[in-house]
Amino acid sequence: MRVVPKSRLGCTKPWYRVCDKCGPKAATFLFCCAAAISRLCGADPFQAMDEEVQRLVNSANGETPTDYDRKLQELGDWIVQAKPPADVENAARRLLLDTIACAIAGFRKVDVSHLVDGDGDGDSGYGLVGMDQRLGSSELAYAFALAACADEACEGLAFAHGRPGLHAVAAGLGAAFRANASLAELIDAVVAGFEFGGRMGALFRAKPGIHVDGTWGLVASTVAARRMLGGDGAALADAAAAALCQMPASLYLPVAQGSDLRNTYSGHAAAAGMLVAASLAGGMPSAQGAVEAAGGFAFNRDDAAWLGPGEHLILQGYLKPYPSVRHTHYGIEAAREWRRQHGDVRPEDIGSVVLEIYPEAVTYCGNRAPRTAIMGQFSLSYTLAYSLIHGDLTPAAYEPEALTNPSLQALEAAVETIPVPALAEGGQRQARLTVEVGGKLWSSTVDNAPGDSSSPLSDDYLAEKVRTFCQDRVASDRVERLIADLLTGAGTELVRGLLVP
Repeated sequence: MRVVPKSRLGCTKPWYRVCDKCGPKAATFLFCCAAAISRLCGADPFQAMDEEVQRLVNSANGETPTDYDRKLQELGDWIVQAKPPADVENAARRLLLDTIACAIAGFRKVDVSHLVDGDGDGDSGYGLVGMDQRLGSSELAYAFALAACADEACEGLAFAHGRPGLHAVAAGLGAAFRANASLAELIDAVVAGFEFGGRMGALFRAKPGIHVDGTWGLVASTVAARRMLGGDGAALADAAAAALCQMPASLYLPVAQGSDLRNTYSGHAAAAGMLVAASLAGGMPSAQGAVEAAGGFAFNRDDAAWLGPGEHLILQGYLKPYPSVRHTHYGIEAAREWRRQHGDVRPEDIGSVVLEIYPEAVTYCGNRAPRTAIMGQFSLSYTLAYSLIHGDLTPAAYEPEALTNPSLQALEAAVETIPVPALAEGGQRQARLTVEVGGKLWSSTVDNAPGDSSSPLSDDYLAEKVRTFCQDRVASDRVERLIADLLTGAGTELVRGLLVP
C-alpha cells in the first residue's frame, strides 16, 4: 500500500477497522478515509491483514495443539524429568549468588519504601539481606529485579541476547519466600525459568527501538514461579504460553534519555510472572498457539533458532566482571590491556581511538556523551574511554564527578566506533581496538571476555565480586556466610533463613 499525505486526500479524520474476532488490538489506524483508499488502491487494503488474523485464529483454535505447543511440552517434560545435573546446579547456585550481590549493591540506589505493604508474616512482609524494608513476595520480586540491574552488573546469555537469569531469579525468589521453599526448590525453579526464557530470547528477536528486558523475560519469570508451585512439564508449557499471550514490548527510549525507568521492566515481569503462575496453579486455563501468534510489531520470530530439549543453556550463561552492558566488555578488555602496557600515557596524549566491533554492539550501545549512569552503562565510547584512563571499569565510572570530568569527556568524544559484520561471523563476538599515540599505532583484537562460557569467572573471582558489591551494606561475616551457603550449602535449607537480613 502506498503512503499518501492527508492533504492529497482532503481527509482529516482517522479511519480504522477492528477485527471482529480479535478486537481493538488488531485494529489498524490510518489517517485517511475508506472512499479515498478504495479510489487509490482499487481493493480493500485490509484484506491481507484480515487473512493473516484469520490464519492465526484457525491455526490456534484451542482444540488442536500446534507444532510449538508440542515443543513447549517436550521442553517442560525434559526439564522436570530429573534433578538438575551437578554442573547445572552449580551454574544456578553461582547465578543466584551473583544476582543477589548485584541486588544488594543496587539497593543503595533504589528506594523501595513506597512498596511496603506486605503479604508475609502478618502485615510485616519478608526481609531480604541488604534490603532495608520488609516487602510482600511480589513486591519483593519487583524490588529485587529493580535493584539487581541498577549497576548493569548482572548476568546474561548471548544466545538469547538478554538475561533470562535475572527474570527467573527474581520471580523464583519471590515465589520461594511466599511458599517457604528450600534452596533446592529455588534452584530447580531458576533452571526451569532460565531454560524456557533463554530459548524464547533466541526465538523472538527484538526489532529496533525495543529493549529485551521484561519482554520474553516474562516467560522466564512465569515458568520459574510456576515450577516453584509444583508445576509439571505440561504446567510449565502452559506457563510459557500464558506469558507469551501478554508479552510486553519494552521500549529502549528511557535508556536513550538517561532514565532508570528501564530497570522496572524486569521487575514488572517478575511480579507479573508470579501472579500469572498463581492464577494458572489455581485452575485458570492457558492458550494454545501462543508462540505462533506472539511477537507482533515488536519482534521477529526466528524459527531456525529454536533449541529443543537436551542442552542446558544455563551452562552457556555468563556472569559479568564489569558493571556495564555485555557488548561493552570486549572494548573494555582491550582498553585495560592497553593501559597495562602504557601506564605513563596521559589522556590528552592519545591522538585517536578506533573501536571496530560487531554491529549489534553499536545498535544497543551507541550512546554518546552520557549524562546519567544508565546512558554510560549503554555506551561503548564512554566505557572504553574510562577504561583507557583508569585501566578498569567500576561503579565509580557513573558517579557525577566521572560523568562530568573534562578529560574523560574529551576522550569519549574522540572515540570512533565502527560496526564490522565480519566480527560477528559464526555467532562470535569480537572487537578490535586501535589507539594512536605520538604517531605510533597499537592494536589488539578481543574474541572473548571474562565471564564467557569459554572463560568463566572462577569461584574465587565471583566471591571477590560479591564482597565488593556487598561491603557497604552487609557485614563481612554475613557476606562470607552468604557466599558459603549459596555456593556449597545444603539444598534443604529454607530460602527465608538463608537470606534473612
